[in-house]
Amino acid sequence: MRVLLVNTNRMRPRIAPIGLDYVGSALAAAGADARLFDLALESKGWQARLKKLLDDFRPLLIGVTIRNLDDCYFLSGRFLVSPVQRLIVWLRKNSKAKIVLGGVGYSIAPSALLEYLAADYGIWGDGEESLVRLLQALASGREPGAKDVPGLVLPGAKALQRAESDPDRLARNRKLADNSLYFRLGGQAGIETKRGCNGKCIYCADPLAKGKRVRLRSPEAVAEEIEELLGQGAWAFHLCDSEFNRPRSHAQAVLEEIVRRGLGRKVHLYGYFSPKPFNLELARLYARAGGKGICFGADSGSDRMLKVLKRDHSAKDLEIAVAASKKAGVKIMFDLLLAGPGETLKTLAETISLMKKLKPDRVGVSWGVRVYAGTELAQIAGGESGDKNPGLLFPAFYLEPRLKRKGLDVLRQLIGNDNRFFLPARVARKQNYNYSGNLFLERLIRRGARGAYWKILYDHAESG
Repeated sequence: MRVLLVNTNRMRPRIAPIGLDYVGSALAAAGADARLFDLALESKGWQARLKKLLDDFRPLLIGVTIRNLDDCYFLSGRFLVSPVQRLIVWLRKNSKAKIVLGGVGYSIAPSALLEYLAADYGIWGDGEESLVRLLQALASGREPGAKDVPGLVLPGAKALQRAESDPDRLARNRKLADNSLYFRLGGQAGIETKRGCNGKCIYCADPLAKGKRVRLRSPEAVAEEIEELLGQGAWAFHLCDSEFNRPRSHAQAVLEEIVRRGLGRKVHLYGYFSPKPFNLELARLYARAGGKGICFGADSGSDRMLKVLKRDHSAKDLEIAVAASKKAGVKIMFDLLLAGPGETLKTLAETISLMKKLKPDRVGVSWGVRVYAGTELAQIAGGESGDKNPGLLFPAFYLEPRLKRKGLDVLRQLIGNDNRFFLPARVARKQNYNYSGNLFLERLIRRGARGAYWKILYDHAESG
C-alpha cells in the first residue's frame, strides 16, 4: 500500500497542489503510505533525489498529477505537458511501479492524455476514493477494472464515466504539501467550497473536468480547513470554485460560518464570482468574512456577445456588481474574453467603453478563446480532434476571423493608456495578464506581497 504522488506543476509563482493534499489525506485514512515528490520545489539534480526515493520507498503505484495543459494564453501558447511525457519515460526506466494520471488538467482530456503520455491508468474526475480503490486492487494482485474503480481510464477505452464524490464524505486535511513554504513562495493558499459547475458557457472546460453536478461542502468543513491552514501560516486564501457565489445560498452559509468563528478578522479572501447573483448584501457579508477582492467572470460588456457565449448575466449586472463592491469596500477585477464567435469592432468598442464607464479596479483581457474538446465552442470551431491535435491537447484558440488582421491593434487603441487594463502581451510586463512565469510578480511576492495576483499587481501600481 505504498504510493508516490508526483506534482508536475512547475509554473511560477508556485501554487500549492491542493488536490494532492486531499488525495493524500484519503490515502492516509485508508492506511496507505503516501509520499510526495514535489517538482515545483525541486532544483537541479532532482532526478538523483527521485531515483533514491524510488529505490528506498519502492512504491506500488505512482500518481502523476496534471494541473494545466497549457497557459491558456493565445499570444504565448505554451504547452505544459511535454515535460510530463519525459518524466513518465524516465519513471519507466527507474521503477516497476504502475503509473496513474490525475488532476484537473488531466480530466479535461482523459483518453487523449492517457495515450499521449503512455501511462497505465487515469482517473477522470475526483481522485480521492478512486485512487484508494485502485491501490487496494493492485495490492491484492487484482487487475483493476472500470467497475471496481470509479473514473478509471484504461488504454483504448471507449466509454468513460467520471468519478464524482460527495466532498463531505472524504477525509480531508492539508498535511501532504508544504503549505507554509508555498504561502511564502506563492502568496496565497487555495481552498474549495464545492465541486462541479452547471453553467452553459460555450467555451468552459470546468463541467468536463469537474462535472456538471454541483457538490457542496459543509460550511463547517470549509471553516475548519481555513483554521488548519492558518495554523500553517497562511492567511490569504483563494476560493478555487468555478464561481463561488453559485449557488448564492451556499456562499452565504460559508461566509456566515467564517464570520461566526471570528475568522474574518484573520484572513484575506479572494475568489472567482459570477456577476449574477450578486448584490450589496452579499458584498458586505463577504467583506465581513475577510473578503478583499473579487474576480468577476464578466467575459464581455456587450449583451449580444454575452448571449453568444451563453452567459446568463447582462451588462446591467456588471454595473450592479461594481456598485455593490465599491460600497462594501471590496476591490474587483473583471475578466474579459474577447474575439470569440461573432465578435466585431463594434462589440469590442461597447465592452471597452463599458469598462471605462464602470471603472472596476482592474480589467483582465484575454484575446482569443481556448478551445477544448467536448465544448460547444469546439463544434463552432470546426471539430474536436485530428491527427495533429488529438483531443485538442495542444493549445488551440478561437479567434473571430474578422478580427485577425487588425482586431488586437484596435483593442489596444480603445484601451489607450488606461492602466486598469491588463493587456495581452508576449512578455512578462507589469501590465501583462499572463501570470505564468511573471518574474515581476514573483519579485513582489518575495518582498512580502500576498493575495490574488491581480490584486498584488494593483496594490503595487497604487503604491507607485
